Amino acid sequence: MKSSIIPPSLLILLSLSLPSATTAKSNSRHVNLSNLLGTRTSIPAYERIISQPVFQVTTAWGSPYMLFEKYKDEEKAIELEGGGNNGGKDDVSKFSRVQQKDDMQDTRPVSLYFMDEHDARALADEMKQMKHMKESDLRITCTSLGKAVRQASNLGNGLPTGQPMVGTTGKLLTMDEGGSLRHKIVPSKRELFYAARCAGRERIGCFGDSAQEDADLLLQPQDVIEANKMGLRRKASKNAAGRMKKARQLEKEGLVESNEDKLRREYGHMEGQVGLPVFYSEGLVKKPPVIRRMIQGSKAWASSSLTPLYFSYEDLMKDWSEMRSQSVNKSKIPETPPQVEVFNMMDVVTSIDKDQWKGQRRAELVREKKGILGKIPVVHNLIKGKISASGAKSGLEKVLFVPSSLGVQAKESISGNGSMKTRLRPMRAWGKNA
Repeated sequence: MKSSIIPPSLLILLSLSLPSATTAKSNSRHVNLSNLLGTRTSIPAYERIISQPVFQVTTAWGSPYMLFEKYKDEEKAIELEGGGNNGGKDDVSKFSRVQQKDDMQDTRPVSLYFMDEHDARALADEMKQMKHMKESDLRITCTSLGKAVRQASNLGNGLPTGQPMVGTTGKLLTMDEGGSLRHKIVPSKRELFYAARCAGRERIGCFGDSAQEDADLLLQPQDVIEANKMGLRRKASKNAAGRMKKARQLEKEGLVESNEDKLRREYGHMEGQVGLPVFYSEGLVKKPPVIRRMIQGSKAWASSSLTPLYFSYEDLMKDWSEMRSQSVNKSKIPETPPQVEVFNMMDVVTSIDKDQWKGQRRAELVREKKGILGKIPVVHNLIKGKISASGAKSGLEKVLFVPSSLGVQAKESISGNGSMKTRLRPMRAWGKNA
């Protein structure tokens, strides 16, 4: 699929690191019976986020517009110092090297997935202001976050764009020639503003002296945010070493490290970067299935209740208010959550993936201990082994991602409008007019 090219002066990207339980339910047009008796947490981690929509600026036929991300020499030097110079075989050497005549800065082509439809439309409006783009038919296309994550996780030269191979050599075209393309996910500025005021803001790259300082920064234009993040990336390695040294000194003196310092030390790699925020508040749980509650009673809440992580802060607050209004002990529940904690979605997804792999590997070892009977699909469950196949619960098995209601509404609107490209051909003259 061929991508359209936009001049490099269009956009300075925000640097990136690499699905309301009741809200999503009310916006869905389909009835899902898969969770009637079972649980949605048995599916792989990357499939749990497919209900969250993301948005792209594309042509009328769905091809993404290719933008150029500025890749400055100072940033390249920082990455080379961090990863070492290994003869040009590192990830940095695989980036596009299109030299711009005005400032002689390296650039690399990227395709953007926006978490917020308003951010995607802002880019489309900016593109329409250009002379040669006024007559272009720009569209906002919707897809799933799971697809975006899988595409964005391919670093180096990215993914092939669908261009044919060179006939004489049988090789793909280079990145500069449009043979491959890298993809990035742009978090919502609205949710980043809320996340900067939540507990654990360091997980998404907010390392300011105060929450107000981080929130004010995220209200600034894109180039101001990038300039600030660029300065933080230069000092990231030095600051990380200082925090580690301070933690060791406190350990020698028998003192306890504060929670804020501990978070800054553990998430030092996020300094100067931006994460994808998801929100959590203690006290909000997803109800077990109705039939399970009828059979197990109160025990179903302990075994089958789910922990929701919200992509939208406003959906969390709305569900909290609804939960409080429906509660019997309404007076004992505060009007707002005592504390809202923010997590980096990529950290949660990869942690769930690792936890599921450990469980599968533990089950394989248990079946190997049972010998021949362990290879029989049903019989091996009837034989008890010395080692438990379940293992200790981490809590990640109960995580449920709740998509943004605004994103779901935008997806429904885009689906309702359709492509607006009719497939009917003009009618031919017939009868007396033939």
